[in-house]
Amino acid sequence: MKSKNRIAPISLAKGQVWKLEDKHLEIMEVGKTLTHYRLYRNQKRVPISLGGITTVTEYLRSKGATLIKEKAPEKTAEKATA
Repeated sequence: MKSKNRIAPISLAKGQVWKLEDKHLEIMEVGKTLTHYRLYRNQKRVPISLGGITTVTEYLRSKGATLIKEKAPEKTAEKATA
């Protein structure tokens, strides 16, 4: 039997920042099949783009992206006591 070289799957999460050669890709939201992301260089205001999760992960893998910021910490809802 031949063993295949398996690359670990890239899992996307809200708040991650990926570094490419000359750009950064920030994950804004992740749904069932789509993800909202920002692809920027050194800009202040960047529009949010929408793409399939598999498309974005293949793009990150092909460009040799490295994860520089993990997902954002989850906010817990505090109950108001009256």
